[in-house]
Amino acid sequence: MNFWEFLDRAGERAANRPPKPSRDIRQFIGFAFLAGYYVMVWRFASGAVPDGNLDLIRDAMLTLGPPVGLIVGAMFRSDAREEQVAVNTGEAFRAVRAAAQAGTTGDGALRDGETVTLEKQP
Repeated sequence: MNFWEFLDRAGERAANRPPKPSRDIRQFIGFAFLAGYYVMVWRFASGAVPDGNLDLIRDAMLTLGPPVGLIVGAMFRSDAREEQVAVNTGEAFRAVRAAAQAGTTGDGALRDGETVTLEKQP
């Protein structure tokens, strides 16, 4: 295999790879919300706060705390489970297609004793 064949095969693999959804804007918005929350916490914790505003600040932090937790969880979650679900769904569709093609009758159904063999694609 020469260099050009290698590049052709690499291009084919890249073209056949499913595209990943873009999550850049969601992560940016989540990070901005998270940073704003902690800037607010730092601002109110670093200076003297008038006694009349303590309840308002406490309520704001208690209200915004859970959404900040959800944002952090969404930003750092693992997508491995979603990728495995996609792989399993693809394998199921390949099995259905192979079963339909392997049928000996015109209706494409498997009969007792018939088997289907699936090959794992690279």
